[in-house]
Amino acid sequence: MGMKIYTKCPYCKAEISFWSWSKDKVELKMTQSDKIVLTCKKCHKINNCIVDDFRAKESKIAILVGVIVFAIGTPVLLVTLWDYIWLTGYYRVLALLTIILIPSTIYGIINKNDQRRVKLFNQS
Repeated sequence: MGMKIYTKCPYCKAEISFWSWSKDKVELKMTQSDKIVLTCKKCHKINNCIVDDFRAKESKIAILVGVIVFAIGTPVLLVTLWDYIWLTGYYRVLALLTIILIPSTIYGIINKNDQRRVKLFNQS
């Protein structure tokens, strides 16, 4: 999964960013070289950005996907399994908890994987 990585413009201090499929700075250096030429969108100056100065941030897209899975998944599971929940008798509470836990677990996995990718990139 691609990730947006950032550095600061040396002239105006605005963030300069681009998308990369590299999982760490070593891989980015191997594919791009030690310096990457980027243009600042604020001051329009061309910068030779050093790869070691780049940082990754948590993806808002990954968090959004996780929230959508949780917000849509819970009601869909509840509606789909409603009749089964009421037929199980004593296991109603367990069934309701499972319906909530499945989407929240998926959200947690997406969020944790994104945090791991960011940490890996920033530590390299």
